Amino acid sequence: MSEGPIDIDLGVIFTHEREFMTPLISSLARSGDAVSKRLILVDNASEGGVAEWSHLVPNTHVLRNSRRLGYAENLNLILEASTARYVLLLNTDMLFDPSEQALTKLVRFMDEHPDCGVSGCRLYHRDGSYAFPARRFQTLATIAARRLGMARFLGETVEQYLYQQHAPTESFECDWLSGCLLMTRREAAVQVGGFDCGFAKYFEDVDFCLRTARAGWKVMMNGGTFAWHWEQRASKNLLSRDAWVHARSYSRWLAKWGFSPDTGVATLSPLRRAA
Repeated sequence: MSEGPIDIDLGVIFTHEREFMTPLISSLARSGDAVSKRLILVDNASEGGVAEWSHLVPNTHVLRNSRRLGYAENLNLILEASTARYVLLLNTDMLFDPSEQALTKLVRFMDEHPDCGVSGCRLYHRDGSYAFPARRFQTLATIAARRLGMARFLGETVEQYLYQQHAPTESFECDWLSGCLLMTRREAAVQVGGFDCGFAKYFEDVDFCLRTARAGWKVMMNGGTFAWHWEQRASKNLLSRDAWVHARSYSRWLAKWGFSPDTGVATLSPLRRAA
């Protein structure tokens, strides 16, 4: 790792989605000209390794796992390796428009909101549709609308869940943000203890945002910039393994927080490495 202060560490975990990596890493390298950045690239016991991308961002640090770890475990490895003021945690199926300079705008937003612990930005699908990255905590009505095909009868519930009363370019406080792109203040991440590894997949982002709010930080949607998400939605098929994992993670969320989670300030355990 290079010497001197870093504005933003970029955390990417590679397991097997090789086709996304070159577009993502090359677009990241050109998307924050006014900030200092470093790529923390996790090789999650992949086949073929990550050497072909380690040179695309001049300042790159590779973490190699001897065995495959879960998503939350890998996110914590990134947080523990980070030394920057901010950490941008990314799925591999993300893409940036270099002309937008999103990394610079993400850093600027956090600088302008010193009480913000987690933020996200506008996200768009491959077809140009808006992805609604800011969400409210789920309720039974939300599940009925989103999972059981009752959206036509529960339109207001969906609108509330997706914060559709806000224009995409607005910035506002929200319950949680999609984990495909999470910008976190490292100080806040250390304070809340990183991600809960009990969530094998799904809801680790919801849990992280809630615990950040309970630690006294704001969770905010940043409408001032954007990225693209080539979302896979493996859990959309209700008969798939991913749907089962999603349901199991939601059951764990309910056991931990219930249907009406308290966002009040709580005492939390820090990460192992101090800020």
